[in-house]
Amino acid sequence: MWNIIAVLSGLLTGPEAYAVTDAGIFKSEESCKAAITEAVNSKLDEETKAQYEGGYRQFVCVRIHGAEMLDSAE
Repeated sequence: MWNIIAVLSGLLTGPEAYAVTDAGIFKSEESCKAAITEAVNSKLDEETKAQYEGGYRQFVCVRIHGAEMLDSAE
């Protein structure tokens, strides 16, 4: 399972990372990356999109630690 993580770093505030929970979780890295592409093109507000395009905000796919237990339960 994969999750989208937003990553930012401020000069005075330092690094910040948080899970984008409303995007959900994904079974593969490819589907996670596709969701990022779709969201950047259609769901981000103008300020957030400008931060992303300027490199101030990144969205990355990270594997969810411990999710292997869910796979074996299915």
